Amino acid sequence: MDYFEPKTINEALGLLAKHGAEAKVIAGGTDVMVDIKYKEEPGCLINIKKIPGLGAIQENGSGLRIGPLVTIRELETNKLVREKLPVLWDASHQFASLQIRNTATIGGNICRASPSGETLTSLLILDAKAKIAFSDGEKTEPFASFFQGPGKSAVGSKGLLTEIAVPYPAAGSKSVYLKHAVRGAMDIAMVGVAVLITPDAAKNSLQDVRIGLGAVAPTPLRATKTEALLRGKPLTAALLKEAAAMAASESSPISDQRSSAEYRRWIVEALTRRGLEQTWKAATGKEVA
Repeated sequence: MDYFEPKTINEALGLLAKHGAEAKVIAGGTDVMVDIKYKEEPGCLINIKKIPGLGAIQENGSGLRIGPLVTIRELETNKLVREKLPVLWDASHQFASLQIRNTATIGGNICRASPSGETLTSLLILDAKAKIAFSDGEKTEPFASFFQGPGKSAVGSKGLLTEIAVPYPAAGSKSVYLKHAVRGAMDIAMVGVAVLITPDAAKNSLQDVRIGLGAVAPTPLRATKTEALLRGKPLTAALLKEAAAMAASESSPISDQRSSAEYRRWIVEALTRRGLEQTWKAATGKEVA
């Protein structure tokens, strides 16, 4: 297995163009090294840790620009992330162990494109976008279309994620990321649900609603039918029950060694209900009617 440490984005892209699908990009290595030990060894490793300019969190007025080399721990301890993007902070805080958070990068979590990736549902409901470099230029891809299947993304085998642009939610919005796992935060999510709501000016109805579901489909997804059901309405107990059931119906989980598909749907329903209740109360100061 060959090993490379490019010093620039162009150098890394040249290596990817040459080695293609045989190459694995590594940053924190918390997933790649496990794959090498237990699955298969790639043709080469391309370590991008020494490329400057990819490890910063910067405010651009209307949101944050996050470099792919930013560690999960850096997200968790960043004041702007906690205050302005609390749902991303929630996901970072519940990400594995402290030792893993100190090493794992947000870029690695994104490019892994696992349906259960902790930060992915939060990025979906925040309408974040990925900036990807290729040998022939750059493109910006919304996370709504970034994930293409388990382990597959718009980055492909020859692209390099260079930035994550995350706009701030509207004033008055509240959000939460809820996770269900066998061993709590130490385990990957059996189900992950991210919820963001924006109440109207009078705090009587839902002006905007976004619900992200993780680990219950081939890719993380937005529960768009459930969002449409809720938008523009006051959150009543009857509507809450209907919305939670609809979110479960929008998922398409599998049965595996950790859970049955039926149990995962039940968890989606329970976490969606809880997430909507919590954000509604936080945003309006009211209990569900």
